[in-house]
Amino acid sequence: MHLLFSFLLFFTLHAPAESVESAEAETEYNETPSLVVGIMVDQMRPDYIARFWNHLGENGFKRLVNEGFTFTNAQFNYMPTSTGPGHASVWSGTTPSVHGVIGNSWYVRELDRSINVIEVPGYEAVGGDENSSGNKGPGNLLTTTVGDELRLHTNNRAKVVGISRKDRGAILPAGHTGDAYWYDGNTGNYITSTFYMDALPGWLVEFNERNLAQEYLSQPWETLYPIETYIESIEDNNAYEGLIRGEEAPVFPHDLPRLVEEHGHGPDLLSSTPFSDKHLKELAIAAIEGEKLGQRDVTDILAISFSVMDAVGHRYGGASKEAQDAFIRLDQYLGELFDYLDEKIGMDQVLVFLTSDHGAIHVPEYLADQRIPSVRINFSAENEQKLRQYAESTYGQDFIINAGSYELFFDRDYIRSQNLGLGEVQRDIARFVTGFEGIAGAVDAETLAYSDFSRDILKRIQNGYNTVRSGDVKVWLEPNRYPSGGSTGTGHGSPWGYDTHAPMHWLGWKVPAGTSAYPTTVTDFASTVATFLKSPFPSGNTGKPLNDFFHD
Repeated sequence: MHLLFSFLLFFTLHAPAESVESAEAETEYNETPSLVVGIMVDQMRPDYIARFWNHLGENGFKRLVNEGFTFTNAQFNYMPTSTGPGHASVWSGTTPSVHGVIGNSWYVRELDRSINVIEVPGYEAVGGDENSSGNKGPGNLLTTTVGDELRLHTNNRAKVVGISRKDRGAILPAGHTGDAYWYDGNTGNYITSTFYMDALPGWLVEFNERNLAQEYLSQPWETLYPIETYIESIEDNNAYEGLIRGEEAPVFPHDLPRLVEEHGHGPDLLSSTPFSDKHLKELAIAAIEGEKLGQRDVTDILAISFSVMDAVGHRYGGASKEAQDAFIRLDQYLGELFDYLDEKIGMDQVLVFLTSDHGAIHVPEYLADQRIPSVRINFSAENEQKLRQYAESTYGQDFIINAGSYELFFDRDYIRSQNLGLGEVQRDIARFVTGFEGIAGAVDAETLAYSDFSRDILKRIQNGYNTVRSGDVKVWLEPNRYPSGGSTGTGHGSPWGYDTHAPMHWLGWKVPAGTSAYPTTVTDFASTVATFLKSPFPSGNTGKPLNDFFHD
């Protein structure tokens, strides 16, 4: 009896405490944020925050820096650095070599033409008009995304919504199982395609009925603050900037009502102004309200891609007054969104991350005038004829079937018919191309497929090569060279730092304030989010989770 009493006493004293500890541990382990808000800022260079710091409010970018965690050495670990690959890589956790999105468009041998990254035939536009294209979906993305895995993990109870001015900026983050909505310049509405649904949800119909695009275009685009305070950007009227049709000079104020009334601009004009980002911010709030995102018993994901910095950069360049004003206004919109999340859900229940899909080079002519070696190089126009002549004189026929800026495609059937080794021909053409002015290097497909590079630039080239979709030779330019005609605006696509240095900011759910220069890549976002969500990594994931940095 004494032994039995002792055993019962021991169990009474110890078992409940262990059970409580076990229950607490289980509750903590199963905790996940109510909402993930993944923000992409198209063509955002990370130095913009520091550069425009004195013009920023306290609740936008400064809040990300002061209250959140910043990785200052994040990189795009592949080339080409463009919108399609950027969105796919962030949300799938891998590079174009795996997810297959090798550009905004690419040449397809079987079709003998190029396709758009989100081109998926057989669907119709929903919410647009007869001029709105609906042949759009995520079918060219070969892997799952964070959202796809969360949907599978929760038996489709989680909601995943992607929104953007650009179709690819909404479709790729939403993955294969989410819903995507993008801006239609024909109507001023946000639309989708029958890949997703046959009719717009009621909340989006109501949002479109507000006619915000028309409202925003009824006012001029003036600087948010006095233009003389924008000392971080160059003079307003300069030779490096392009024009909106109907303007005589690229200067403030941009008279949007006049451009609409006198020069036939429609709702598409909104995409050239910072009010497009304002429109998208309002849509984000409407989506949260309409879908009750973050307000249910399961984690939801909202992917937002702001595109104005890209439109402004391509027309005016990153040193322009327009780029500065667009960024300052975006900061204001982010602050309003964060304030809304605070009030509606509570930021401690929301996981926010912010990054870009690529950076940008300064306008080459501007750099040249600063005595920095820089030039535009149009590979096709200047070098394609020499390349074709070499192929014909050396191998008996011009077998170059497509010569884009960064990839060369060969007629492989002809090469086989001549009993030539494909790899030998690829290497020979690669060597020939490296002799062209401005070309930094070229690598043949066979080497990319069967070698493993460790050098940073060559590794980026290899990470951008997909064995099925890519060409026979990949080419890249020397630093500060840009493959484009014209003489105004800027772009991206290279493996160099101005295009590959990425912003990486985290805020909210279990994210302490801090900063680190630890080397990271944009492919690390997906597995980090998945770790927070206790859900599987995307199917092709090659990134690494960064959650160990987020301990108080």
